[in-house]
Amino acid sequence: MAYQFKNTDEHVTFADALLSKRYRKAQNDFLNQVDRLIDWRPIRTLINKKNTKRQNAIGAPAYDVILLFKMLLLETWYNLSDCALEERINDSITFSRFLGLKMEEVSPDHSTISRFRSALTELGLMDKLLAQFNKQLSRHHISVREGVLVDASLVETPHKPNGSITIEVADDREDNRSEEEKEAEEDYQKQVVRQRKGTDEEARWVYKQKRYHYGYKKHCLTNVQGIVQKVITTAANRSDTKEFIPLLQGANIPQGTAVLADKGYACGENRSYLQTHHLQDGIMHKAQRNRALTEEEKQRNKAIGPIRSTIERTFGSIRRWFHGGRCRYRGLAKTHTQNVLESIAFNLYRTPGIIMSSSVG
Repeated sequence: MAYQFKNTDEHVTFADALLSKRYRKAQNDFLNQVDRLIDWRPIRTLINKKNTKRQNAIGAPAYDVILLFKMLLLETWYNLSDCALEERINDSITFSRFLGLKMEEVSPDHSTISRFRSALTELGLMDKLLAQFNKQLSRHHISVREGVLVDASLVETPHKPNGSITIEVADDREDNRSEEEKEAEEDYQKQVVRQRKGTDEEARWVYKQKRYHYGYKKHCLTNVQGIVQKVITTAANRSDTKEFIPLLQGANIPQGTAVLADKGYACGENRSYLQTHHLQDGIMHKAQRNRALTEEEKQRNKAIGPIRSTIERTFGSIRRWFHGGRCRYRGLAKTHTQNVLESIAFNLYRTPGIIMSSSVG
């Protein structure tokens, strides 16, 4: 299916002008801060450039892609469904103004926003959009130069298999199962998908904190302020350690930057990568069998811990503010779109406060 979108007409109506005084009183609200922070033109160019290759004469109703992307942000910030968002826009002057809708214009319907989200997923645009937003935020001295943090968080799906778990399940940190046990998991997966219609067949079980969880894992790279720089989404049974290097690759981290991570990422391969690429090793030390941590290693871990915990606060804030940490959609690709969209929404939500704190300091 092709998707056609257009730029909105920027002609100001009499009704808009009449209400401009009311809008000016809200100049300092969050949505206005976002509009002042972001130049939407490169975002529009990025989406339209990729989308043009698939356009034809038939498609969805034509709307400006920025209007539609802002709708996705509003959904995330205010925890709204597609239908609830459509109703809220038609009732809210603040939302309409943020979207650039005139007083006589109504919201695109819920099916339009659903198709647009699917288009972004199919076109593989979410990672590029996150990079473009972060490029703009870097102009406000929000960057990775002071250090980066690595961690992962589970994203559970309600579309899980019925019945008891009859396989050996991967541990959250390290998958130490045999090849036979992994093959048995795939056979089990095929069976449970047939047994329960609607099961998310790309999700997987993982064992964490004495509980079984079914879903995906969100692997993230943030700066020391907790601003998300990169996201990789995998099935929940994917070892955190295996995604450490992929998170750093292509992240344009300057040489000499400290990379902080908890002891779950401690392995020779990861430490060797940091050394080879002239990055400071900030991975916490892990005690080994028959070898306790030295006093120096304990003190080093103690120094790293408070800084590294910033990324955990990022995960917690996304869960608390946006009700994240739970799949809204089925499938790996759609869940990745959700994870990246939540990261963009979080970055935009946090940045005005960071800028204000920096200016005061």
